Amino acid sequence: MATKKMGFEGKIYYGPACTQAPTEIGNSRDITESFDIGEGLTTVRGTSGNPPIETSRVVSRKYGIDWQMTYKSDDATLLALMAAAAAGNPVAIRTKSFATGKGYDGDMNVKWKHGKPLNGEQTLDFSGTPNDDARDPLLDV
Repeated sequence: MATKKMGFEGKIYYGPACTQAPTEIGNSRDITESFDIGEGLTTVRGTSGNPPIETSRVVSRKYGIDWQMTYKSDDATLLALMAAAAAGNPVAIRTKSFATGKGYDGDMNVKWKHGKPLNGEQTLDFSGTPNDDARDPLLDV
């Protein structure tokens, strides 16, 4: 029987660019990975006299990730991610759907938003997009 996986079982790791990220980001909340495609139209007029059915082929794959962290002034990983984003430096990110599951492995450009709600803790919402300056990003590994 299949085992249903819960969100908290998902893993995200951080590290220096050009390496497989070794440090689990324990100070994380919601993690959302996005997979999409770019398409090139292949529609042709045809000879039936009817309007053609639009067709396409995949020409690119798109990946992105968003995650939230609580602002902790002594969290070295949080501070390193903030510094890398501010400097425009890529970092290594690795995800897994669970401890031994598959996910993304590659360098990413990161950016963040700093939330300071009146009635709650400060948070940072990070987002990342693949960077291939030093290595190719890998999906489902």
